[in-house]
Amino acid sequence: MASVACVSLLSEAEFGCEHLTAQLSQDGGAGDQFRASFIKTHNALAPRSRSGESATTQKGLRATTFLKPKYMCLTCSDVFVNGDRKAHTDKTGHQFYMESRSRTLFCQGCGDFVYDYGLERLRSSKAESTLKLAQKRRFSESSTDELYVRSNANKRSCAKQGVRGLFNLGQTCYLNVILQTLLHDPILNTYFLGSGHQSHDCTLSDCIACAVAEAFADFNSSDKAEGFAALNLLLASWRSSSALAGYQQQDAHEYYQFLVDKLHSSTDGHHENHEKGCPCFFHKTFYGKLRSSVTCDKCGNVTRTDDPMVDLSLDVQVQAKKRAMGGAGASSTPTLSGCLESFTSPEKLMAGVYNCSGCGGSAQKATKQLRIKKLPAILCMQLKRYEHTFSVSEKLEGRIDFPMSINMLPYTTNPNSRADKSRYIYDLSSAVVHKGKLDAGITTSTAGRVMRFWILFNDDQVTSVTEADVLSADAYLLFYNLRSLAGAPSQ
Repeated sequence: MASVACVSLLSEAEFGCEHLTAQLSQDGGAGDQFRASFIKTHNALAPRSRSGESATTQKGLRATTFLKPKYMCLTCSDVFVNGDRKAHTDKTGHQFYMESRSRTLFCQGCGDFVYDYGLERLRSSKAESTLKLAQKRRFSESSTDELYVRSNANKRSCAKQGVRGLFNLGQTCYLNVILQTLLHDPILNTYFLGSGHQSHDCTLSDCIACAVAEAFADFNSSDKAEGFAALNLLLASWRSSSALAGYQQQDAHEYYQFLVDKLHSSTDGHHENHEKGCPCFFHKTFYGKLRSSVTCDKCGNVTRTDDPMVDLSLDVQVQAKKRAMGGAGASSTPTLSGCLESFTSPEKLMAGVYNCSGCGGSAQKATKQLRIKKLPAILCMQLKRYEHTFSVSEKLEGRIDFPMSINMLPYTTNPNSRADKSRYIYDLSSAVVHKGKLDAGITTSTAGRVMRFWILFNDDQVTSVTEADVLSADAYLLFYNLRSLAGAPSQ
């Protein structure tokens, strides 16, 4: 049974935020006055119960007729739209508002909705006992139920503790594995469960970010253990791309590229031209920069081009052939580090491909090299297992060694710098696996890290696996997260 001592230790979670703590903890009856104002505003925004009666509230607010929410100030009862709250707070110092549709409390100091246990008790109480309840003690030592709730309360933004699968809606495993990867990423959870994309303020039709935000809310807000369906994300994807529409099998890597691009374009203030250095959240999270350097073999002139990258496509076939030709044997297992070394190694260009400006624009032999100019926070690497020729397409079967953690500094434009290597360390967060033939019978699953554990998601089937199981998988896509965002390199 919970004790009073346990309750006092958790008293920091008593109020919804620090600003609410200061408001409700004031002496001289100010806290009770705020509680009374909370209930008054709550009742004012409630629709009338009797038929034929108007739903109009004070200040002319009609809560049931707004497609977009309004916000009523708890202090002065003035009503504002989303963009006018800050100006009112700056002018008056009033920080708390109630949203018209769901009647939830918004703190302008936090810039987000807040939940307070005590205020919710007032909301659910009978009208005649509301003010009396507001004046009661915060804790009832004789109430075992209250002590139990308090001692098991925490400050986590959502109550979801477990994992859930995603139902296959008809050849939608490609969508499921990418969405599962995003759902368990801590950076994206902070964004979508915080004050990130605000669906109620979005004016885009068939907005992908709205559909993804809904999936995050659905996944994290329910205590159900069974899977759920990302139907709205599927429909929004179909409407946004005719190539995705229908129940044919799609490639998970191509869907990841599509999804990242749509998330980026759904953000206010984003730049379509990535070369300008877009400041939006998704660009900073998913996009890096790749530098291509071409050196003329005759005069040494170097031509550099920087292009945005959302992933690295690593040719496993090339590395496998190089290892076989080098005498290591065809059975040698390709490695991720070997693929990265091949990707960033100098490559001789065919004669006549490169026209050198240093040689008067004449065609010259040259050497090309790719290096990473800027690394993203979430790094996706595709292991290209497929090789296409005029006569046949084949898939490289078998395992490719990849580590739980990797240092990306050797593959950047400054591989030999004395930079702090810890700023370039990435940790594996998800591994996507393809099983089956190239053109048919492909099933896709993903193994994702959930806290300290690894979980295998195969649509709505969820299985616990070991780290060894993950490392032995025939990975197709690998997702790595930058270990320390505070020390992220700014190339």
